[in-house]
Amino acid sequence: MDKPYQVMPDIVVLPSYFPVPGAGLLPVNAFVIKAAEPVLVDTGMGIDTEDFMNALESIIDPRDLRWVWLTHDDADHTGSLLKLLEAAPGALLAANSLAVLRMSTAWQVPMQRVYWLNPGDSIPAGDRKLTAVRPPLFDNPTTIGIFDNKSETFFSADCFGAIIPSPVQNVDDVAEEILAQGMMGWASMDNPWVHMVDPGIFGQALEGIRQLTPKTILSAHLPPARGKTGQFLDLLATVPASTPSAAPNQQALEQVLAQMKGR
Repeated sequence: MDKPYQVMPDIVVLPSYFPVPGAGLLPVNAFVIKAAEPVLVDTGMGIDTEDFMNALESIIDPRDLRWVWLTHDDADHTGSLLKLLEAAPGALLAANSLAVLRMSTAWQVPMQRVYWLNPGDSIPAGDRKLTAVRPPLFDNPTTIGIFDNKSETFFSADCFGAIIPSPVQNVDDVAEEILAQGMMGWASMDNPWVHMVDPGIFGQALEGIRQLTPKTILSAHLPPARGKTGQFLDLLATVPASTPSAAPNQQALEQVLAQMKGR
């Protein structure tokens, strides 16, 4: 896990990266919103739990958190959730009800500490309103991103993700062609259903984000992006008609293992 950094006066990124053999790095970000009622967005990967908690404590005392917003219940977003709930006894878990029920099959979710959200619902965080927004691309039916009306930021869950060559703190530090290829590949591989949808209907989902006019995109799987919303939406609009991406197969794995053995 990398050192946290401030992306704007009231938002801090807790960055990590997951190596994808033969491809690069997948950013795995969580975020702290320093609202009047502080919010943690997602809880990172389980393999990072000790480092994650240390990083969080360098930013805020977990006991001061009032909300933990879970964008969805995938493992790379829930890795430190149990530890976090213990360390932040005053925080409510804001999540989609299906995500909470699915997690309840693995561990006893404290229902008295849960706040169920559907797209369109919102929570007050003291000095701002955080609204649940379903991103146009999602790999989990429980996904609820966030639009923060004060910072005009869209926390987009997995949407707008990309595998990138190396860690950076700003998407502008990734070459434009590499970024476009990475975003297209991730969109296709992580959301294979996108090739089966009507481009017009998909375009309506994209338009919904465009109308929010977020100034900043904070994706779980991309470095922070400011002033890129229109460019990103235009790029995603081309995905349904593009050639579907194929996940690496056994032959690719054997090649990677051979390369690792030769080092």
